[in-house]
Amino acid sequence: MILTELYRLYERLRDAGTLPPYGYSQQKVTGCIVLRADGSVFAVQDERADEKIGKKDKTVKRPSLVKVPQPPRRTFGVKAGFLCDSAGYLFGTAEGRAGRAEEQFAAARARHEAVLAGSNHPWARAVLAFFQTWTVGTAPEVADPDILSGWLVFRAMNEDDYVHDAPEIRAAWERAMDTETEAAVLGQCLVTGGYGQPIAPIHPAIGGVPGAQTAGAALVSFNAQAYESYGKSQNLNAPVSARVAHGYTAALNHLLSQRDKRHLVIGEVSVVFWTDRPTQFEDDAVLVAARPDIPPEDETRARAVKEALERLAQGRAALAPGEAGARFFVLGLSPNAARLAVRFWSSDSLGVMADRLARHLSDIDLVRQWEWQPRYPSLWALAMETKTKYRGDGDNAKPDPNDKGLAKLNGDLLRAVLVGGPYPASLLAVLLDRIRADHAVNHPRVALIKAVLTRRSRLAGTTAQAAQEEGNNLVGLDESRTETGYLLGRLFAVLERIQQEAADGRELNATIRDKYIGSASSTPKLIFHFLNRLAQQHLKKLRRDDQGAYRFLESRLQAITQNLRDYQDSLSVDDRGLFFVGYYHERHWLWLPKAERDALKTAQPGDPNIVPE
Repeated sequence: MILTELYRLYERLRDAGTLPPYGYSQQKVTGCIVLRADGSVFAVQDERADEKIGKKDKTVKRPSLVKVPQPPRRTFGVKAGFLCDSAGYLFGTAEGRAGRAEEQFAAARARHEAVLAGSNHPWARAVLAFFQTWTVGTAPEVADPDILSGWLVFRAMNEDDYVHDAPEIRAAWERAMDTETEAAVLGQCLVTGGYGQPIAPIHPAIGGVPGAQTAGAALVSFNAQAYESYGKSQNLNAPVSARVAHGYTAALNHLLSQRDKRHLVIGEVSVVFWTDRPTQFEDDAVLVAARPDIPPEDETRARAVKEALERLAQGRAALAPGEAGARFFVLGLSPNAARLAVRFWSSDSLGVMADRLARHLSDIDLVRQWEWQPRYPSLWALAMETKTKYRGDGDNAKPDPNDKGLAKLNGDLLRAVLVGGPYPASLLAVLLDRIRADHAVNHPRVALIKAVLTRRSRLAGTTAQAAQEEGNNLVGLDESRTETGYLLGRLFAVLERIQQEAADGRELNATIRDKYIGSASSTPKLIFHFLNRLAQQHLKKLRRDDQGAYRFLESRLQAITQNLRDYQDSLSVDDRGLFFVGYYHERHWLWLPKAERDALKTAQPGDPNIVPE
C-alpha cells in the first residue's frame, strides 16, 4: 500500500514535469567538468549558487539541483555512474589509496565506453577521449577544493547544455538501461501486479531523514540470510520492478526534501504527507506541527498563519467543494541504521483528516496569558514543553539545552494527532514532572495537559458523555466544575494573588508558587493548611490597607472553599493535571480587567468557557 501510493504520486509528479523520468534523478551538483573537443579539461566550473542565511545575510554556497542519469547506489565495492559521479571516479583522486583510485577510474571508463560505444556525437567522443587521456590520481585545478566534494557532471566547451542532456546521448543511456533490465531476474511486481518485470535487486537510497546514514537509507532491504526465503537474495524477496523502485524512491525523496512543507520532524520521527490531488489543505496542515518562525514585523505572514489555523479548526466544513473525498496519506519514518523503520501509516479521506486536526486544535484550545501568544501552539512548541526549563525564569523560561527531550514520546504525540488516537499514556506524567522541576506553568504546557485530559475523557466515555464534554472542555475558567484537583488549583492561584497583593508592589524573593506548587499539587493536605494560615495574615494586611482588594479576594476564596470538601492526602495523576489547569484558569481570570470578568459572569448558561478575544 505504501509503495503503491508513493508510485502513484511519482507518476503524477512525473507527468507534471516535477520529477524526472525513469533512469534519471535530481542530484546536488557542485561542479562541472568542461571538456575541449580532444577530451582535455578546460576547467572545472563551480555549479554552486550563493544563498543568504540568518538575520545577518551570511552567504553560503549551495549545490545546484540538476536532473542527471541515475547514479548507482554504492553500499560496498566499486560501481561507476554515467556522466555524473564523484571526483574519485571521474578523476581517480582517492587520497592515500592509489589502488582504489585506479579501480574506480577504470570502472568509470568502462562504464562510459559501454554506454557510448555506438555514439558518434562530438560530446560523446570528447568524454571518451577524456577517459583515455586523463592521468589517474591527478587532481584538476579548481578555485575552491569544495567543488570536488560532491557530484560532478560534464559540459562541452562553449556549450550551455550538459553532455547528458544531448538527445543522442540520452538515447544511448536509455538503451543501456534496457539492456541491463533484460539481464535482470524477471518476476511479478508486487506494486503493479505486472508479470515478466525486471526486478530491482537493490532499491535507490532514500535521503533526508534526520538520524539516518548520510549516504541514504533503504525502505525495503534484505542484507542477511535470516531475512531471505526460498533461496532468493536481496530484494527479490520483495519483488518490485526497477521502474517502480525508481518511482517510489524518487517520490519519497522529493517529499523529504520539502522540510516544513511536506516533511515534518518531531522527535525521532520524520513525517511526510500528501494527497492524491493538489489541495489547499496540504499547505495549511503543516502549520499544525511546524516550528513557528515568523518575524514580529511580518504582520502579513502572521495573519496568513492565523487564517490558515482558523480554517483547520473548522474541520471539513472549511474544505473546498469536492475536496472532502480526496485521499490524504501520512507516512511516519524513523532512522534504523542503514534502514528506515515505518512508525505509522495512515490513508484516509481528506474530510477525516481535517476533522482529526480540528479535534486536536479544539483539544489544545485554551485562554491565553497574553494576546501576542498564538491561540493554537504548534506541535513543535508542544514538544518543547516535555523538556525541563531554566528554573527561576518563570513562565517564559527557555528549555534547558542539556535536556535532549524524549524523542519517542514526541513522535507518539505526532502520531496521536495524525491518526486520531489517544495522546501518549506517559505524556501527562512527564509534563507534571517537568512543572515540579522548573515551576513553569505556561500556555503551551497547560494546553497540552488540558488536551490529554479532555481527549482521554472523550475516548473513555459514552456518546452522551462525549456530547456533554463538548460544552465543558476547559478552554477557560469553569466555576461549575467540582473536581478536587481543579478546585485546589484555583485555590492555590487565589492564595498566590493574596500574597502578591499584600506585598504592595515589592518584589518577593520567592512566592508560594516557587516554594510549594509541587507539593500542593501532589500532597495537598500537608501544605494547604499552612498556606491558608499564611493567607489569613496577608488578608489582615489587605483589610487594613486595601479594602477593595480584600473584598475581591476574600469573596474568591469563599466561593472556592465552599465547594471543597476535602484536601485529600494525595492526588491522582489526572487530578494533578486538573490542578494546573484550574490554577492557570483562575490566575488568568484574576488578572483580567473588571469589565472582562463581568462579561464572563454574564455568559450564557452552558457556555462557561466563553472568553472575549
